[in-house]
Amino acid sequence: MAKDYYEILGVPRDASPDEIKKRYRELVMKYHPDLHKNDPDAAKRMAEINEAYEVLSNPEKRAQYDKFGTVGAQGTPGGSGGFDFRDFGFGGAGDFFDLDEILRNFGFGGFGSSGRATYTTREETVNAPTRGEDIEVPLTISLKEAVLGTKKDITITRKEVCPACKGTGVEPGAGYTTCPTCKGTGVVRRVQRSIFGEFVMQSTCPTCHGTGRIPKAKCHVCNGTGVVTETKTIEVKIPAGVDTGTRVRVKGQGNAGLHGGPRGDLYVRIKVTEDPIFKREGDKLYYTAHISFPDAVLGTTMQVPLIEGGYETLRIPPGTQNGTEFIIRGKGAYVIGSRRRGDMIVRIQVDIPTNPSQEEVLLIEKLKEIYDSKKNSRM
Repeated sequence: MAKDYYEILGVPRDASPDEIKKRYRELVMKYHPDLHKNDPDAAKRMAEINEAYEVLSNPEKRAQYDKFGTVGAQGTPGGSGGFDFRDFGFGGAGDFFDLDEILRNFGFGGFGSSGRATYTTREETVNAPTRGEDIEVPLTISLKEAVLGTKKDITITRKEVCPACKGTGVEPGAGYTTCPTCKGTGVVRRVQRSIFGEFVMQSTCPTCHGTGRIPKAKCHVCNGTGVVTETKTIEVKIPAGVDTGTRVRVKGQGNAGLHGGPRGDLYVRIKVTEDPIFKREGDKLYYTAHISFPDAVLGTTMQVPLIEGGYETLRIPPGTQNGTEFIIRGKGAYVIGSRRRGDMIVRIQVDIPTNPSQEEVLLIEKLKEIYDSKKNSRM
């Protein structure tokens, strides 16, 4: 009965070449005879895995196998069948049974002459200059300040380099002693056992943080932290065009860095209050202008207030309807980061008298008679 190579490798029949290669690597690491020296069937199992991979990793052989269920006489690893262990970086077929080489190609240190595998983590860089943390503070401003820009004094509490120890955390003149945890090496090692042997895990010493030494006495000012807390007042420029949710960055005004590292940044989170006169939508400002019924009918000229102060003259033509909008170019909000400014939209609201005088009633009744007369004449 023909062998089911897909079942041997444990992959679906539509598996991609990369999936087949990945699965083969896993099986090599799991069933290699060097890992099962007391199992007489280990070599046979590994040979089946090799045979299955030789066929399924070759497009032509795989196509023939999928169609006929066989590819004829199978080659052996390293023979004329086309199987190449260099696909895995092993250098050649002869390296396959060198488990030490396999381990190195999979990222392990190898067993070496002692028969013990070593694996070392990447060591951290300690006491290197470290950038300070950023600070974020809220700031509430008016719509006018948001549209036109402003300057504000902001008081913050931030970390400064300790003036006594200059950021070292050591009491001046006290000096250092060798770290008792790592014995001055700056690293600690932990041995783990697995089927591949013993793995040595190396990490930064938690006591001295990799320096190999600890201070004999902590700085009395900062208690060994190297930083102190101070309150500062900073003038911040708020650019024109900001809106609620905008974060204004002030470079280099955050917390102090460690070991000579740069400061963090200050971020000012903006909240804009509502304005009783103007409404904002993006770079547009809206103003509602109230006019009387006669002005709407006969037309008028009015002074429209501007958010920066002063007025703009606006002509209201005769017959203006309620809700009509007029545009005043370039008097809206600035677009943040540019010189471009939006428009102001003047929306007309025709006011209807709610408590007319007797004289107004008589005039309105007379006007109604005229309207009704015109309406009847058209019928």
